[in-house]
This record gives sequence, structure tokens and C-alpha cells, in this order.
Amino acid sequence: MHPRNRYRDPHDFRQLAEVVPELKNHFTKTPDGRLSLDFADPMTVRRLNLALLKRDYGMKHWDIPEGNLCPGIPGRLDYVHLLADLLAGEGPQVPETSERQRIRVLDVGVGASCIYPILGVREYGWEFVGSDVNDQSLRVAGAIVKFNPGLGKKITLRKQPQAESIFRGIIHEGEFFHLSMCNPPFYEDAAAARAAARRKWTKLGRAASPTLNFGGQANELWTKGGEPAFLRRMIRESSDFATQVGWFTTLVSQAGYLKIARQELDRIKAAEVKVLPMEQGGKKRRVLAWRY
Repeated sequence: MHPRNRYRDPHDFRQLAEVVPELKNHFTKTPDGRLSLDFADPMTVRRLNLALLKRDYGMKHWDIPEGNLCPGIPGRLDYVHLLADLLAGEGPQVPETSERQRIRVLDVGVGASCIYPILGVREYGWEFVGSDVNDQSLRVAGAIVKFNPGLGKKITLRKQPQAESIFRGIIHEGEFFHLSMCNPPFYEDAAAARAAARRKWTKLGRAASPTLNFGGQANELWTKGGEPAFLRRMIRESSDFATQVGWFTTLVSQAGYLKIARQELDRIKAAEVKVLPMEQGGKKRRVLAWRY
């Protein structure tokens, strides 16, 4: 986990249950008797997120419908901190005082949770544009922005009118972003997503339910050709906005996909490419970053 991640130490579940009392309904014990949570239940993660956002980020309202992707906050926070490190390498350190540099970030696929903009605003004071193809996700994210003080002036949401586009239709003429970020859809189709959910439930010691009630809308979980095709499409399209984004970045779920991405980046002649490793709880991912 990133050195600046405030969740490097284990959660105090009893304290968090004082913030969101319903969290007590998800208490369980580990084999050695330690208090834990039933992470196989999607509602557990939603209520844990709400408690963390209320306690640590002053959020008054945060709720997402069942069926939407509910990301764990510590891992998402690592991505935000890595982007701050990326910016820090380009000049002055990212300020931690009220006199912050005006940094603009594009979050591709913001989702109903609006989690990356929330973390980026609260941790660094950045400004965000969040894009999504899903109307419901944008409505829910819009309510989160509206009903939480300080977010409305920092976060703008835009509908992506073309499902196959990533930057086109979102980045306006003459507009500049210091960074773009993305948590891409991992799977090629619904069957692949269900198989992954089944493996996750088995690992958590649960029998997979017949309906496999994993979180995530279709556009959040799968895309034609899976993650490799999405990465190629993003890289190709980024070249059309080479002067409008300082660093393009995306999460990459498997190390093997980096070779595919690098081939595409070589083809479009990216000026610089970086791979920033992420690891949490034994799960390894990486952030791919490139610029022109």
C-alpha cells in the first residue's frame, strides 16, 4: 500500500460502527478470534465505504444502488496517491496546504460511486471531470456531488454520448487536463465476469449464489474484446488529444496486458511511458502512464 495511504493500518471496525451503526450487522470473527467483516456480502463494502467517507472525508451523503460497482476505498486511494507522485516528478511537490495548485483530472468511467473525484478533491484539492456512458450512474454521482459540501465547485459530470469512444465527446476544444485516469472494464462478456465472481466467492469461502449478485453495471465490468481491446482503443484515441492531457493513465489488471499496451504505445510514438506498481493484500495491479 502507498506510504501516504491512511488505511495502511487495520480498520477499527467498532469505531466505524459508531459512525454507521448498521455495520454491526456485518460483524464476524476470524478463526483466531479477531473481529472482522463479512466481505462476501456486497452490502458490507457499501456500509464500510460509507463509514470511511463520513469519518475521514466529511461526507454527508453517499449511497449507490444495488448492482453498481462498489469499490474498496483503500485501493482506489492508492491510485490517487500514485498520480500525485507522478505530478510531483514534473515540478514542485503537490501542495498540502490551502494554497494548492489548480490541477484538473479527467476520470473516464466515473461510475455511480464517484469515488476517484471524491478522494482527489478531499486529499489534494484537485478539480475533476467525470465521464460515463450510463445515465443512472451519472444521476447517482450527481446527487453525491450536490449533497456534499465542497464537491459542487470541484466536480463536473459529463455524459459520453458514444459508447465506443473514450476521450472524444468529453474533452472539449481548448481544454487541458493534467491527468486522465481510468479503472477499465476487465472482462470480455457477462460470462467471463460471472466466472470471476464465482472464483471470488469461492475464495471467500462462500458457495456462489445462482444469480451471482456481484456489483457492477455492464459498462463497468465488460467490453467487447475485454481489457486488452479497451487499452488499445484508449491508447489510439489518446493520440488525438496529445496536447490536451499531460499524463494519460489507466489501471492494468494483468502484467501480461502491459506488453500489448507497450506495442501500441510504440506504434503511436509516445514520448514517455511509466508503469507504477500497486499492491494491496497480496493483490498486484499497476498503473500505466504515458505522455506525448
